[in-house]
This record gives sequence, structure tokens and C-alpha cells, in this order.
Amino acid sequence: MNRLHSLLAIIAACAAAAAGVVDRRPIDRGALVPSGASLDAPTFISAPDLAERLMRGDSDLRVFDLRPREAFDDFHLPGASPATAERLVDEPLASTTSVVLYADTRASIVDAIRVLHRRNHRNVLVLRESVYEWLSRVHEPRLAVDASPTERAEFARAAEMSRFFGGVPRSGVTRDEVPTGYWTGTPRANELLMAAAVKSVAAIRRRGC
Repeated sequence: MNRLHSLLAIIAACAAAAAGVVDRRPIDRGALVPSGASLDAPTFISAPDLAERLMRGDSDLRVFDLRPREAFDDFHLPGASPATAERLVDEPLASTTSVVLYADTRASIVDAIRVLHRRNHRNVLVLRESVYEWLSRVHEPRLAVDASPTERAEFARAAEMSRFFGGVPRSGVTRDEVPTGYWTGTPRANELLMAAAVKSVAAIRRRGC
């Protein structure tokens, strides 16, 4: 795939997350399930929590990447399988399986949840902020030079995860290089989000990961 196309795919995914594509807002129940059925708002999982489950080899966990195949081939979460809502109709899933979904559009998440709930599979989680959060908090966590003791403790945990998955934690960066999000209590600027994602993906390519 063309390098520019690859970068644009990642940026589009991050921009969607920044715009609240995968966020805490309730999903339109009527758009997801047949009349008379019910559906709770999706349950979100953070990237570090998902990473911990992957690290311990949770056999009851399946992760599905709902982005276009080109984006999947460019970069995807460890153990994730490419999927579409249509594929999930017939995907073999045990009743005990925890399904984790991530995408670059809200519509993709909505369609996949609809399919799974119609199959009466309710153990479904959505990766909060999609690929951006995985890059920011697991694959390439960053520690500012003026980090607080709490931030240093959090970074130590993140660095262990990062190395486990072949990532590269970065310490001693300037404060404005540290991605922001709901986990920092600071609103993210779209420009920072995109810049961080582009830098991370470019670094991944250079390392051949």
C-alpha cells in the first residue's frame, strides 16, 4: 500500500476517535436491534486493561479489527483478526468468549454490535478511542521530563506492556509530546492526536515491526 495512503488511513482512524466516534455516548438502540429487543450502551475497555488480558493469554478473548483491510495490514493490535459485521454473522464464538471490537467509524461498531446481539452474544467490549489509545498508552507510551511521581509509576507499568508487545516506550520527552486523552483529564487537540499517531506509525515502519 502507498505510504501516504497508509498514513492517511491511520490519521482517519485517529480523527474519528477524536471526534467521538467511539466514545461514551449512548448508541441509538433502535438502529441496532429489531423492534421489541433491548440493548444496553456498549461497555468500553481501556488499552492497558486489554493489554493485560492479552499478556496473560486469556483464552476466552477474541479481538476484531473492523477497519478496512489496508489499515489492518498497516498496523493492528496483537492477536486481532480482521472482520466485518457480515463476517461476524457466522464467526464461531463460544458463549463464554469476550469479544473486543475496535474500528475507525462509529457505524462499523454499531453494525458489529447489532450482529452480535442478534446472535444473543452479549459479552462485547469496545476498545475506547480505538488504535489511538493503543499507540498512546501501550505501544509507545511517553514520559515527560517534568513527570510527577504518579506519572512515573504509570509509565513504568506502560513500559513493561510496551516491551512485551514489541513497542518502544519513550522517556524524557517534552510535555507537549505526551498524548492527552480522557485518562489524563485533559482534552486532546486533534492536531496533537494526529501528529502523535503519524510519528508512532512512522517509527513502527522504520523498526519493521
